Amino acid sequence: MNYKLHDNGWTILIEDFDLRTATQEDILLISRLVATNTCVVIKGQQLTLEQEISVLRMFKNPDHDLLFEKDHPDFVHGAVKGTDGMIFRVTGELNEYGKPGIAGDDEELVWHCNHPHRPDRGPLVWLHGVRGTEGSRTSWNNNILSYNDLDQTTKKLVDNLEAYFVTGTNFGSKDADISSLKVSTIFTPKIVQTNIAGKTGLFFPFLQIDRFNGMTKEESQEIIDLIAPHTIQEKYCYHHDWRDGDIVISEQNLGIHKRWPFKHMKSRLLHRAVFDFPDQDYTLGI
Repeated sequence: MNYKLHDNGWTILIEDFDLRTATQEDILLISRLVATNTCVVIKGQQLTLEQEISVLRMFKNPDHDLLFEKDHPDFVHGAVKGTDGMIFRVTGELNEYGKPGIAGDDEELVWHCNHPHRPDRGPLVWLHGVRGTEGSRTSWNNNILSYNDLDQTTKKLVDNLEAYFVTGTNFGSKDADISSLKVSTIFTPKIVQTNIAGKTGLFFPFLQIDRFNGMTKEESQEIIDLIAPHTIQEKYCYHHDWRDGDIVISEQNLGIHKRWPFKHMKSRLLHRAVFDFPDQDYTLGI
């Protein structure tokens, strides 16, 4: 498998590789690349649904972190038929029940990560551009790099912070108002974390943070307003201009992502899956 760095110096690009022939060793290498670089792009894949499921099963627990439980009313219009919830549709297109998929609005889908309020959350998200994707854009950031570049005073400020997260957000606005959303008070992870590969960075989905443990919302917001603009500077971002067949796998502990506005969500279809790193020694690096 051949891979290279994007011009930003950190995103991994895999080209001229066919996931239909992937071995478990290939998946282990891809997983190590995600762990060390937060984002891996695999272009030009032509997978049937059965082949996509086969690849996903080479990762760990691809059917553990369901977006919706099977008795939830949104399960029936979000889940891809025949996958039992392993894959969800990201689209405004209506299915046979007359229901759109998840995140189907044309507006911006603001910076976020997968279920930050859940201790059992899957750390990796798979997005597969199935059709109608050209002209749409999704961006990812790298919070390993953004943390490393903080000055020592700011690192000391954030090193022991623990966050309370809301259980959702107003994805349709960059000025998201989270005041009316439910706040999880049973899981308060630290916002400085070290991942499975020994990389330290920020767990910082700033639009999903309600407040920090021991602080008021006002005190917390001052810190969020200080750190958030730093983490989404251009040098920490990768912008993916989609083409059908593209796959992006990203770590959701030390990175967040957003989708830019797109006027054709009713004809754009992505497949979304969530899973864990397959077992291996990630500290060995690449």
